[in-house]
Amino acid sequence: MIPAIFFTAITVSCSSTVDVPYSVERANKLNETVMCPVCPGESIDQSQNPLALQMRDIIKDKLNQGWSDQQIKDYFVEKYGPSILLSPPRSGVSLVVWVIPPIIVVLSLLILIMAIKSMRRNKVRSDGLEQINPSPEKISEYSKTLEKIINEP
Repeated sequence: MIPAIFFTAITVSCSSTVDVPYSVERANKLNETVMCPVCPGESIDQSQNPLALQMRDIIKDKLNQGWSDQQIKDYFVEKYGPSILLSPPRSGVSLVVWVIPPIIVVLSLLILIMAIKSMRRNKVRSDGLEQINPSPEKISEYSKTLEKIINEP
């Protein structure tokens, strides 16, 4: 009985939902996309720097004034440059950042597949030498050559 009550209490406490206003939710999402100029690689959502706190307040003010998310991003890009956004824009020169990694992955996989196929074609024995199946004529030729070498003084 006690485990059932304990399990129910934990389930209810974990599943409670809190209604977050849409503007607060938008502000949180925008805070996660804008980088703190003082703390490289850290969003203003994570940073406790006074500048990041000011930038969060600016986002709240702009949302209250009716600005769209893109307008707010453009505002910060105009003020600090495109590097202020945590994800680079998917156009222009920044498109290279989005295109090159998948191309490298695909080329690497193709090279790996070609190497495996090549290894399968060239079956190699465990001692590292290729398997040789000489014809009977070659065997007799090798035998004659060996006899000459052995019989020489």
